[in-house]
Order: sequence, then structure tokens, then C-alpha cells
Amino acid sequence: MYTKRLLHLALTSLLATTAFTASGAVDEDFMRNVEDTFKSADSAIGLKDAKTATADAKELEKLFKEVVDHYVKKGDADEGVKLSQKSIDLSSKIVSTVAAKDFDSAALASAELGRTCKTCHNVYKQD
Repeated sequence: MYTKRLLHLALTSLLATTAFTASGAVDEDFMRNVEDTFKSADSAIGLKDAKTATADAKELEKLFKEVVDHYVKKGDADEGVKLSQKSIDLSSKIVSTVAAKDFDSAALASAELGRTCKTCHNVYKQD
């Protein structure tokens, strides 16, 4: 059951990323993909599943780079750039702490990443 769900999540993530690449926009589907990937990484950290946590955190790094680009192109969105860059840094921290088998620090970075996402959503609410 868990393997099927993980496979479904990975396929959904791949399709959403492909859709994003084709559309070139940070939209609701893109952000849903970010959220799903974050939830998967957070869960994998809790389960001490280093392989999944690492793959998801690396994917988050890529996705947040797209978000940085979005805010840079948007202009007048310094807070979005700052929060997105912080999200990249936290995703990288998850990769390094999981590699060191320090799941407690990875969990703290994941929690901070969740708060950073929420802060950005509060600043840039979709109307």
C-alpha cells in the first residue's frame, strides 16, 4: 500500500513538474506540486527514509529556484525572492542533514521550511 502511494505521488510529481515546464508559470498546480513534494519529504524524514527524503528535498530545491525566478521576473517582490531563496537553503539543509543521518536536524529544517512557505502564502495570497 505504501509503495503504491509513493509511486503514485512520484508520478503525480513528475507530471506536475512536466506541466509546469510546459506552461512556464508558477500557478496553482505548480504550488500544489511543491506542497505535495514537501509533505512527502516531511513524511520521509519522520520515517527516516533517507532515499525519499533526499530525492524530495532535491526536487524542492529545483522547484524553489523556479519560484525565485518567478518573483524576480514579477518585479517588486523582494519578500518573495527572499522567502524562496530561504526555502532553497532549507531544502539543501535537509539534503545535507539526511546524508549525515541527522533526522532530528532534518525535521527542524523541514518544520522551518513549512513555516517559510506559510509566511510566503500569507504575503502573496492568491485572489
